[in-house]
Formats: sequence, C-alpha cells, structure tokens
Amino acid sequence: MDNEKLKKTTVNVPTLPSPALCIPGTIHNTEPDEQQDLSKHQGRTRSFPHERGIWASYVFIDYGDSDGWLEMQNECKTLLNDATTTLEFNPIDRMHLSLTKTFTIRHHNINPFVANLREQLTGRRRFRLEFSGVQVYVNEERTRTFLGVRVAEESYGALNALVTSLDECLREYKLPLYYTDRAFHVSILWCLGDREAEVRKELPALTAVFERVYEEEYCDISQQVKTLWFKCGNKSFHFDLI
Repeated sequence: MDNEKLKKTTVNVPTLPSPALCIPGTIHNTEPDEQQDLSKHQGRTRSFPHERGIWASYVFIDYGDSDGWLEMQNECKTLLNDATTTLEFNPIDRMHLSLTKTFTIRHHNINPFVANLREQLTGRRRFRLEFSGVQVYVNEERTRTFLGVRVAEESYGALNALVTSLDECLREYKLPLYYTDRAFHVSILWCLGDREAEVRKELPALTAVFERVYEEEYCDISQQVKTLWFKCGNKSFHFDLI
C-alpha cells in the first residue's frame, strides 16, 4: 500500500499515507495528464505533484494473484458495503505489503538503484508470514480510509531484516527510510474520506470473516514469500529469493 510515519489517533487507530492502489503486473506507460485526472482515479488525489523525470517508487510483497486474499477482500467488502448505505468500499487493485515508504527517485538514478537493491537482496531466503487480524487505517491527510490485515508480530523478524537492507539502499540516495515504529499490514479495501468511526463498529464482524477465511485458505494467504517487487513510475522490477 505509498508513506509517512504511522501515527496513533486518540482511539489508537493508525494513520498512514495514501498507498498506491494500482500496482501493474507488467510495465506500461502512463501519461502525466491521466495521472492527475480525478475522474479516472475514483476521486483520489496525488500525495505529491507529478514532475517529469521524477518517479514515485516503493518496494513491496505482491499478494494480488492469491485466491485466498481475493476471497478475504471480497467477503470483507460485501460485509462493509452491506453494513451501512453510507460506506462504499473499493478493492485495492493489487494487494501488497510495503517494505519501504513511497519515495521519489530521478530517472537517471533508477538503474543504479536497482543494481544496489539486487546486491542487497542477493542470498536472501524465502520465508512465510503469519497474519493476526484486521485493522482500520486512515491516511495522514484523513482523505481515505483503509481496511488492512495485520502481520503477526512473530513474523516481524524476516520483514525487519529486509527493511534494514532496503534502508541501506535508500540511505545512499538520501531517500526516506522506513518507519521506526512499524505496523506491517496488507491493505485490502479503501474508501474516500475519514470513515474510521463507521468501520470500527464493524471490526468484530470483520474479524470473524478474517478468522474463518484465514483458517480455510491458510496455505494460500500465508504462502511462502518468493519474490520482492520494486515499482518505479511505470516500471516494475522483481527480485527472486532463494
């Protein structure tokens, strides 16, 4: 899911920057005018203005092709949209777990940055993540609300090790490092506006959906992480783990 430091609200609900909601599986071109056309992006606004030659980028684990994750997403969406006529949740186009904040990088730095990533990730082993429930998140501008699935804390070890390596690459280019206080999660749904209060009322029912689907689809939802992805503007790069 794009990012500034998570902050707790007065009701202990994390806030987060607006994550990217579309992660293409293949490289394609996007015109700048299209990127800023709100009618083509369901009312979403950019976290920072488009500037030629500078690309929004981040590293992530892709969950977009998992049937188990899609089932979780669909059932939670149905529950939320049926719970009240004031909520209209949309699916995240390609579900993912971010391992960096969203940052900008200049076009001429992309290839050397990717080379640094490959060097840092060489020899990294595959691992499995466990998940522990659902949570409501609101972006820092409080313009969008998200439903996310939390990573279980016992799985933080592998993710923290990856983030440390990725931070080394970011530091070389004076790019923002990942959060000090980490709350790893996979965003699955979003809606416009600050709808925190409404979603919190539905958390018990959503938790029941999570527990049932997670048990039924455990092997698919908690499958081994074999590949990391780096999305940079209209380009995508993958890094296979051993």
